[in-house]
Amino acid sequence: MSHLSLAHDVVQRLRGHWRRNLSEPLRGRSAILVIQRVLPDEAAARLPHRAPYCLGPESFRRLLDHLTDHAQIVSLASARRLHRDPVPRIALTFDGGWRDTAEVALRQLERLALPASMFLTTGDTGRPQGDWRMALGDILWDGIQPLRVRECLGDAGLPLPPPRPDHPNTAYSSALNDYLERLAQQTFPLTLARLGSALGTELDIAPQTLDPFSVRRLESDGLVRFGARGVAATPLDTLDDRQVQWQIRQSRRQLGVLCRDPLSYFAYPQPEASLRVRQLAQRCGVQEALHSHAGWLSHRDDPLALPRFTITQPVASSAGRLYDWLLGHL
Repeated sequence: MSHLSLAHDVVQRLRGHWRRNLSEPLRGRSAILVIQRVLPDEAAARLPHRAPYCLGPESFRRLLDHLTDHAQIVSLASARRLHRDPVPRIALTFDGGWRDTAEVALRQLERLALPASMFLTTGDTGRPQGDWRMALGDILWDGIQPLRVRECLGDAGLPLPPPRPDHPNTAYSSALNDYLERLAQQTFPLTLARLGSALGTELDIAPQTLDPFSVRRLESDGLVRFGARGVAATPLDTLDDRQVQWQIRQSRRQLGVLCRDPLSYFAYPQPEASLRVRQLAQRCGVQEALHSHAGWLSHRDDPLALPRFTITQPVASSAGRLYDWLLGHL
């Protein structure tokens, strides 16, 4: 870390601790947090190409410690209700239905009897693929069938990844992160979604997402409820009206088969949803939907664009950064 980055980090932590002491503005407040994935290995989660999207078991435990010291962990429905409690209400959500998230994070939540919500990409349930970025990142980092992966990338007209060293290190992870960022910025999202599906199928990778039996078992335990976020992880803004409505209706229909009591909320498979997508969601019967624009809940919110704070590895690992991130949006 450079001297400038270190100084910025210290300032951010101090500012967060100072803001935490301003407790009165938090009376009656509520927020929703979203975590993409929790891995069983903390060192793996800290790698540069994973840190923006993954937590490890220790960082997730620290996040829970920071939150339970100064907030109530509640269900989505409770977070949406008006209250005058002296401490804020926080609802935890997880996107994607990753198997390791259930095995690591939900186990910790179960021990503490804390509720959570998980939004599934229903077409990926029990299949190898998940989010294209995480799937491709894992494949390249682990060096799975490198020649076949390069062929798939070439067939899709995509640039080749950086060469993998014999012993992958942080420098390679940083190069991998830069490569994945370029793909995200320069490639049509539907192409990337198809790539993720193709790689998972062709490389015969073990299922990375929850299977139907696991979903039903977790739901029956009572602490986790499931919602839909589309059949595929394709950003809805890239689809036409008919395709958007099919994605929403079909994913909710599939979730209704998987779960006895699915959430009525819908989570968009992209950070923010356009007005067009929100209107189409409403036509499909969705009354409340979540995206990942940071902010505290308010009576002025559009119910079809409820804000969520995305929790990254650096934010979860530091109480100061967490409070700076949350309280900076009051």
